[in-house]
Amino acid sequence: MTDPNPDLLELSIIVVTYNSRRHVRDCLESIQRTAGDIDHEVIVVDNASQDGTPDIIRNEFPNVRLIANPENLGFACGNNQGIAQSQGRTILLLNPDTIVLPKTLITLLKEMNQSPETGLLGCRLRNADRSLQQSFGYEVSVWNEVIRKLFFNLWENHRFPPVGWVLRFLHSRKKEVAWVKGACMFSRRQVLLDVKLMDETFFMYLEDADLCRRIRQLGWQVCYTPEAEVIHFSGESVRSNAERSALEYRRSQLHYFKKHLGEKSLKALKIYLGFKMRKSLLVVNFRQWMGWGAPGSLAEQKHFLRETLSLVRSFQ
Repeated sequence: MTDPNPDLLELSIIVVTYNSRRHVRDCLESIQRTAGDIDHEVIVVDNASQDGTPDIIRNEFPNVRLIANPENLGFACGNNQGIAQSQGRTILLLNPDTIVLPKTLITLLKEMNQSPETGLLGCRLRNADRSLQQSFGYEVSVWNEVIRKLFFNLWENHRFPPVGWVLRFLHSRKKEVAWVKGACMFSRRQVLLDVKLMDETFFMYLEDADLCRRIRQLGWQVCYTPEAEVIHFSGESVRSNAERSALEYRRSQLHYFKKHLGEKSLKALKIYLGFKMRKSLLVVNFRQWMGWGAPGSLAEQKHFLRETLSLVRSFQ
């Protein structure tokens, strides 16, 4: 078949950074090692990092195109900027806290070329210790949120072996999924243009699930393959401001439910979150009364919980 865009590159890799100095060098070096003969480009969109991330790009990676934003525009907006400036027939959206393992890029390209029904493809993600990380998910819902909290978090937070066995089974073969984790999303350029890129209402979190849902609504498949692997230092970019990040997650979650799941599901989510936040407030108040924990930390937790409750109540 004749290529309708013969002047395009084979692959564009877009990395959105925010205070990513700790990881971005390793990420870009891993791309250099694994890209081989692939006709590609790398675009870094920096969201006003204050830790010297742009200087690393300018000084150590002259072949990387840098877009330096004067303010933090968010993950979705940053990716959209990179896509708009890219020249690839396929596009890889990659987190800066990742390391691309050998043969991953060529494997993703081959998988996509061999699967004309696939619009977006995700790979197997591994934690820093090489243990398995949840790399894809099922339809977003209140029920699946509860399952994630009660079951999969036992692996992410505590490495509970039975959950690890289930994860290994679920991640053992290629399959069609509802969404893949945004740390590594490989897509056809035209598919991203057809869905009008990422929804910039999502500042961070759930933009990956939203993008995948809209791609599936156009009739494309979203797939996962274990044949390609990336190490993902999950959560490294948000731990410095964990409570603010958690609030942004709830904001994105509410927006996703309103956008895709309707008023009944949104109401159920608000009831669930209201109960969850009030229960957590009771626990924090009890700890303060008993003198358990640092007063400053407990005060910050209370402030976050009250902010979240206010968000849930006011969200329309």
